[in-house]
Amino acid sequence: MGGGYAIFKQASPPLASLALWYAAILLGDLMLFGVSYWFFTLPRIARLLIRLAGAKRFRAYRKLFAAKGGWTLFLARFTFGIRAVAYVAAGAAHFSWPKFLLVDGFSVAIQVALFVGIGYYAGERIDWAEETGGTIVLVLGALATVTLLFTWGATYLVRRMSDSAEE
Repeated sequence: MGGGYAIFKQASPPLASLALWYAAILLGDLMLFGVSYWFFTLPRIARLLIRLAGAKRFRAYRKLFAAKGGWTLFLARFTFGIRAVAYVAAGAAHFSWPKFLLVDGFSVAIQVALFVGIGYYAGERIDWAEETGGTIVLVLGALATVTLLFTWGATYLVRRMSDSAEE
């Protein structure tokens, strides 16, 4: 948002700034995903993960993440506090690099456009932005809480269903 304000004030060139912010965010995401991907290929770590999760459950997890992980990663981009965990989970599941780059690249483009747009729009309405900032934080916090509760509930149901299927 600060970048959008800088563009509004003509303190930053728009195209170069957008490209730089996009590349920086994407590179950070790729680094986290890449390190996680590599870490979970280490034999000792992979064995530990399989032993903790159970071989059958871990195979099901990897299969499910391969099929639905793109949506998980896309939604995690816009959910505070979950993004890094989702990228580590994608690395552990050995999610496809090209799919990760496609999904993350698309979601980063949306995020950059959204937040830079908000900062630019707020540039001439800085008083409005200051007044409504607290409300925005509360709404985003509530959305994050609902998302966490939904994620916990879905995880609980998946575990119960997989446990009953094993019996």
